[in-house]
Amino acid sequence: MKFHKSVLLGSLAAILVGCASQTPMNNMRPMMNQMSAQNAARGIQTFNSSAQSPLFTTHFVNAYAATIAQNEPIARQDPNGPGRTLLGLIQNAKQTLDGCFYDIGDHGVVDALIAAKNRGVRVRIVTDDESMFAKTDVTPEKGVVLPTRDTILKLQQAGIPVIDDKRSGLMHNKILIADGQAVWMGSTNVTQSSLYQHNNNAMVIRIPQIVENYKYEFERMFTHKYFGVSGVPARQIPFPVVQANGATIRTFFSPRGGGTEAVLDVLSKARKRISFMTFSFTDKAIADLMIRKRAEGVTVEGVYDQCLAYGQYSTKRMLADNKIFTRHDGNEALLHHKVIIVDDTVITGSFNFSANADKTNNENMLIIDNPAVAAAYLQEFARVNQAAAVNKPPINKCPGDKPEPPVVPGA
Repeated sequence: MKFHKSVLLGSLAAILVGCASQTPMNNMRPMMNQMSAQNAARGIQTFNSSAQSPLFTTHFVNAYAATIAQNEPIARQDPNGPGRTLLGLIQNAKQTLDGCFYDIGDHGVVDALIAAKNRGVRVRIVTDDESMFAKTDVTPEKGVVLPTRDTILKLQQAGIPVIDDKRSGLMHNKILIADGQAVWMGSTNVTQSSLYQHNNNAMVIRIPQIVENYKYEFERMFTHKYFGVSGVPARQIPFPVVQANGATIRTFFSPRGGGTEAVLDVLSKARKRISFMTFSFTDKAIADLMIRKRAEGVTVEGVYDQCLAYGQYSTKRMLADNKIFTRHDGNEALLHHKVIIVDDTVITGSFNFSANADKTNNENMLIIDNPAVAAAYLQEFARVNQAAAVNKPPINKCPGDKPEPPVVPGA
């Protein structure tokens, strides 16, 4: 009996994800820096990896019960969760660690970074300006200097440089580059709640060209202080499109890096299904295209974060009015994913589906066309969707229930 390669890959991924939250995607032997004449003309870099060095591993916070009290102990013990995976990369680093973290609040990660610095690893950090300071319940008057956040102070006192964006838009990335060889990325902030309570995802990618893309963006921010769009030169991403063992990966950085246009392009090509897990989904153009694809016979389904589902700018009502059934999550904490799965393509990163993510914030997003990666994320969607269907989480004050502010022109 003959099986199509994509079916085998998808089946393998489904089996692996069913066993754990980590899914290795690996094949073949290293064949670095090879470009066929056809792909060279299209600007597509090709790469193959060894079975001992997987290209991708996928990681999901194990938080599928209704309450934080149920979920956090399980998530902390999961060796394949984003938190333990991040700590492993830090603890095993030999030369360099470069991190872009929107929110740095977890002392375990901070202590691991300091330990790495003390054993001779060069550690550099980029964060959002608001993450630099201790949180207060009142807005300080103009000119008032807030105290430095304890985690940031620990890093600085250890001699680790911390650069912030000093602007109103967000430095919203969640990225670690380890030894210039691996990138940890996704939706997971470096806080206790994000690492161990929220529904989140991370990927570890060991494709040299993808790593180069992230190193390039890190240097723009850390070394050149390029944030936002005002007075900032246009990006020249080293490898916009990479092919690796049957996967095609496209890399996007915000602001104004073409992310929304790319999402719309992927959605326009949907033939069978569109599944999404979203914290903030306010982009009406994306919702409108989902409505049109449903009218063409494509299955459209999704789970919203309960805190933002009925927000002023949410697209949930717009989809419901057009007979697209969605749920809001069954987790007392947040559903913090920023994921759309379109047939065999996964869209993931720090990029919320909103105008601010596209036009104002510093963000990152990968679009990965590969049936095995899609199978891993569909397994996560199934878990989140099942939790949304059966759980009854306690009513809680939503930490993100304020409406999305308008885009700041030129920011």
